[in-house]
Amino acid sequence: MMCGWYWGPLTYEAAKALLDTKPDGSFLLRDSSDDCYILSLSFKSNGKVYHTRMEHHKGLFSFSSQPESHQRCMIKDFMEQAMQNSEDGKFLYFLQAPGPGMPPVPIRLLYPVSRFSSISSLMHLCRFSILGFVRRDLIDNLPIPESLKLYLKESQYFVETLQ
Repeated sequence: MMCGWYWGPLTYEAAKALLDTKPDGSFLLRDSSDDCYILSLSFKSNGKVYHTRMEHHKGLFSFSSQPESHQRCMIKDFMEQAMQNSEDGKFLYFLQAPGPGMPPVPIRLLYPVSRFSSISSLMHLCRFSILGFVRRDLIDNLPIPESLKLYLKESQYFVETLQ
């Protein structure tokens, strides 16, 4: 997926760190840490960072409890529609209220946080390229030092480790 807002295996803590200093409406999509879900959306609303899992049911992506007409079979199409809806205000998305008596949290996808916005090290770019050609279970067969094999096996490979 060549969408800058998709970060791959990013933890929710790292997503929060990326979004903390961004304005409301900033967001990114990442792999879900829950094996029952494929993707999670991290976004900033009302000055706080929130995380929600993307629904994938009967081959369609959506936020929970939204009309079927807003669901899409490709996540890229769903996100583009959600961004357009956020921009023009024709359809609003909400996250369930965080507690009793609290209002639902508006989800506005206005400012994608791109993983392409920072320059990666040469070492990281090489890892990303190698992993495009070598399956993870074959890394040990490469004629390279053990330290490089360990680096290639790290789960975070879309972006450099965030400190």
